[in-house]
Amino acid sequence: MRTQSNGNSEAPGASAYCEEARRLLDAFGHAVQELVQLHELQFLAIVDGDPECSRFDVLIHMANERKLAAKYAYLHHVDSHGCAQDHGTDKS
Repeated sequence: MRTQSNGNSEAPGASAYCEEARRLLDAFGHAVQELVQLHELQFLAIVDGDPECSRFDVLIHMANERKLAAKYAYLHHVDSHGCAQDHGTDKS
């Protein structure tokens, strides 16, 4: 077992993320999936010639706001907690 730079013990092959970072990253992933699904539904409505395909615009806007909030919650946590620093992330 090795010790992370933040003092937490880490088993070999264990995730570089703390439980909260993993939860926030999962929430971000779900928000991205929701946004992509809405874009797909809008695309299919356009392809089908749906004259009301713009009904997705507000839903897409709201989903994008949730995605951004989830993204910045995750980034803020990682920045303030330091739980994912120096674990193979490319900062170039």
